[in-house]
Amino acid sequence: MKILYALGIGFLLWSCSSSTEKAAPTIAWDFVRVERSIAAAKTDAEVSALLNKYPEIKVGYFSATSENSPFLAQDLFRLYANPALRKFYDQSQEAAFFGGDALEKELKEAFTKIQQEFPGVKTPKIRTIFSGFGGIGGGEFTAQNLVVSDTLIIVGLDFFMGSRGLYKAPNVYEYQLRKLEPKALVAQIILQYSAYLIKKTDNDVSLLSDMIWYGKGYVFTKTILPSVPDSLLFGYTQQEIAETNAFQREVWEHFIDNKLLFSGDKILKAKYLDERPKTAEIGPDCPGGIGRWLGWRIVDTYWKQKPKISLAKIVTDPEANRIFLDSGYRGEAEEK
Repeated sequence: MKILYALGIGFLLWSCSSSTEKAAPTIAWDFVRVERSIAAAKTDAEVSALLNKYPEIKVGYFSATSENSPFLAQDLFRLYANPALRKFYDQSQEAAFFGGDALEKELKEAFTKIQQEFPGVKTPKIRTIFSGFGGIGGGEFTAQNLVVSDTLIIVGLDFFMGSRGLYKAPNVYEYQLRKLEPKALVAQIILQYSAYLIKKTDNDVSLLSDMIWYGKGYVFTKTILPSVPDSLLFGYTQQEIAETNAFQREVWEHFIDNKLLFSGDKILKAKYLDERPKTAEIGPDCPGGIGRWLGWRIVDTYWKQKPKISLAKIVTDPEANRIFLDSGYRGEAEEK
């Protein structure tokens, strides 16, 4: 009798705990590695058929028109037949880069988690492409690392081959390359996608409002991808991360002493928010985009003060000034 009673209690506890766990939602998943199909094409007619099958690539990524799309197919076919480009493409299909299905698995897991946090949000369809940095045509076709909207994401894999790639993306500096490493790709996609879920006060053009907006994006991404290193998310070196955390009170005092937070001056805001190798206004070793990083510290501190608030509530709360005040953040270093 005692054994039956114990088993009954155990089953009851298991049932209760199981019912309280969140079941992973089912998402509408539409992910296609278009570059693999193009690489396998035997003629430019096959490439043309693929572009017609995926017009989002033809128009959304390459900006092709009905007049020049036949030339796009021919150029892509010739590009993949080029030995140097083919070697670069083959490298992208290695396990250390984007071989296998690891990329798809990581993205599907991330968007499943987003659906858990934001029930009802439509999952965008995702396409991957490889274009040799747009080295096709006479300049009439566009190419970039990412095209991100709330309904469509197109990934230019060649732009994310990083420091070990056979070729580097043109006009990319060393400080920008850290966010273009293969392992940074999923984080950069989720970070850009977060912009379609974040809300802010429309008529608030202050530096603080923009800092909080960026901060929400980082909090969102770090919640969806908790294991992503800060170096791949912010693009800072490990030394820059350590020093910025250690000296953030001095950084914060610069913002306060110079009355920056409530400035709406676009040129001034660009100095603290835009991608730059350094924020020279603070010091020669202060990394660029430091205002974005401080925005993350404010939002992260706010959430730690109010841990019962959901991620959805955090990122859709438009009141930047109240988030700042309630955070109590005044330049304190992050607790490890």
